Amino acid sequence: YSSAASDVYKRQEGNNMKKRNLLFLALPILSLLPTTSCATYSLVVFNWGEYIDMDRVRQFEDEHNCRINYITADSNENLLSKLDTTYFDICFPSEYAIEELAKKDMIRPIDYSRIPNLNIEEDLVPSLKSALDNLKQDTLGKEGFDLLKYAIPYTWGLIGLLYDTTKISPEEIEADGWEALRKTKNADGTDRKVVMYDTARDVLSVALVAQGKDFVEVSDEDLELGVNWLKGQTKTINTLAYKTEEILDDMPNKKYDICFTYIGDAIYSMTSVLDDEGENDYEHYAFYIPESIGPTRSDIYVDAMCMAKNSKNEELAYEFLNFMNEHDVLYDNSIYTGYTSPIQTIYDEITSEYSEYEEGPGSFYDVADTYRIVATDKDRFYRYDPELKTKLEEAWIDVKFDL
Repeated sequence: YSSAASDVYKRQEGNNMKKRNLLFLALPILSLLPTTSCATYSLVVFNWGEYIDMDRVRQFEDEHNCRINYITADSNENLLSKLDTTYFDICFPSEYAIEELAKKDMIRPIDYSRIPNLNIEEDLVPSLKSALDNLKQDTLGKEGFDLLKYAIPYTWGLIGLLYDTTKISPEEIEADGWEALRKTKNADGTDRKVVMYDTARDVLSVALVAQGKDFVEVSDEDLELGVNWLKGQTKTINTLAYKTEEILDDMPNKKYDICFTYIGDAIYSMTSVLDDEGENDYEHYAFYIPESIGPTRSDIYVDAMCMAKNSKNEELAYEFLNFMNEHDVLYDNSIYTGYTSPIQTIYDEITSEYSEYEEGPGSFYDVADTYRIVATDKDRFYRYDPELKTKLEEAWIDVKFDL
């Protein structure tokens, strides 16, 4: 993987570097390598689309003389449904889905002694480690969940607002907060074009947070408030759209003025948008997480690597997990995806003022403020709650019926 910043941009250009952005698609990776006798050692890996540096996957296959069947998903819900009926060795679910898999006894506890590249107690970004430790504690009368017992963090981040600075000023976005998603006009009088990432749990969480409500312990009354907030948006914003992978094309092409999205998508859009001369226009977009008016600011999401309880390739699976925690692999995957690394050394290296990405196209230095994440006591992890999950899905159907 080239260390030249211009190569990073070329590598990123045309990639939909976002989890949750493809329908399930089985992709045998080793199509160009010689056929070997390694079939009995192959791994089945479920991940999000374009969420890993495939050169590193091929490197692993070469080093271990094996094949990886790489399968992608567009949402945690689809991932969970698929895993119910499909064999896998490794998967990359998000926090609440990890808890669901653990409760269903589908994933095994991680034996960290078999992952020498990682010291789980010392290597994580402290604010992330603190948030994960808090998750183990009893919350709101619910038994805590030890995510690190079953999963190794791969990326983490927050949800927020990516906005066009030529249409919306920083002062305006700070004043409006989440309500900026329901404002009909821009300052120049044009209709505001709004796009929302199409995911029930995240969108409904924003509707709750915008009204000062929590999104972990949700009452029926709270959920009704969230639904009405979103329905108000659909009635007032004529250009409102709910999309997934299309956002990675639409935002760099300046199709929308404001987007509710994940921080990794925001970084991709900020480093991909071009000016009229075809040069990177880093200042065209900015990313903002509104201040809280209630108990919760925003969701911290964590995507992490888990091993299937019934994996038939345990030894190779641990080799894969260890490989994924090598310094250069961690670094390349973070650069490739645009998502924040959970490992402090990688986090520091990418955001450092002395980083090799300080200047040039595709520079992460230029979006370092976006890449940096500081967890606070008002950030919350989602929890697995079967009853709430059903209610959220039903509420989402209700909202989208009004589109």
